[in-house]
Amino acid sequence: MYKWPQGRVIRIISLILAAVIGADLAFNGGYSRYEAYRQGGEASTRLLAIAIVFAVLSVVALISAFIAIGFHKKAVDFLIDVEHEMVRVEWPKTDTLWKSTLVIAVTIVLLSAIIFGMDVLILWLLDHLRKLGGHF
Repeated sequence: MYKWPQGRVIRIISLILAAVIGADLAFNGGYSRYEAYRQGGEASTRLLAIAIVFAVLSVVALISAFIAIGFHKKAVDFLIDVEHEMVRVEWPKTDTLWKSTLVIAVTIVLLSAIIFGMDVLILWLLDHLRKLGGHF
């Protein structure tokens, strides 16, 4: 593999994510259609064809991810750079993280209340305008 010792952690994480995506494609796309085919559902030949397509797509996704993460020079260099940058990131302390999260949560609640109030006001105005137009 191209430069295997470098960027090993991020590359392993990327391979795990690729495996999860491939498994999801295979299970939700292929296996579910295959089970519907086995139970003799409507257009069962079509379901079998779709199951085969999803199975092939999941294998292609796994192989292409393995090739990109393990052997493609640009992809590998990018992942190595990502890991080097992640090491240099200064992560916030726990108390700072909690305070920031609280500020964001309060801001979201306030903005939601303001938007809800404006929505109710606009609906009330439109309702009164509609009633006013009905009197003429």
